[in-house]
Amino acid sequence: MSITVDKSQIVQWVKDGRVFHATHGALTTPAAFQTDLVRQTPDLMVRTPAGIVAVPLFVSVTTEATGAAVFQCLVSACNNDPGVANVTAFTPVNLNTRYATKGSSCTAYITAAGNTGTAPAGVTDLLRVYVQVDIDSVTGTAPFEQVVYSPLFGKGQPCIVGSEVGVNAFTVYVANGTSATGYILAAWAEFTYAEFYA
Repeated sequence: MSITVDKSQIVQWVKDGRVFHATHGALTTPAAFQTDLVRQTPDLMVRTPAGIVAVPLFVSVTTEATGAAVFQCLVSACNNDPGVANVTAFTPVNLNTRYATKGSSCTAYITAAGNTGTAPAGVTDLLRVYVQVDIDSVTGTAPFEQVVYSPLFGKGQPCIVGSEVGVNAFTVYVANGTSATGYILAAWAEFTYAEFYA
């Protein structure tokens, strides 16, 4: 029986130890984001190996400091392997502490210090955010809901990432025209290709 992708299944997937997360920036040490959106320099990337399917569930981006320039964020997926040059590995964490030692079949990467190696192909953009004003200038009297990608709850396009024969990926890009720092949280459910499409 194939997997039913529905928001009502998320807690069950967590209970089954199928949901993992990755973060960029930790505690009071924010990540430094890019100054422009470039396909080959993601701020966070999750790669699915051949035979594994990932269902992106949630991405949030919260800025800590922004320069006086346009802020942009893009969540996307590709049907090839973008490579892992110039990025730092992040070990995905299971969202069910019962399965704390159960590792993810996917690999996560953060801190793109340069080109990852291969141009993403078959790109699908899932969520795009553009803020013209400096986010730091938005006060409590004019609250700004920062980036939230939650496709099963109507925020962004749903997507299934994975192939029976090759590496695929979903990526998060954050850019501010001058400089920006902040935090990215990402979560996904994962299945084998065979059980997902049974």
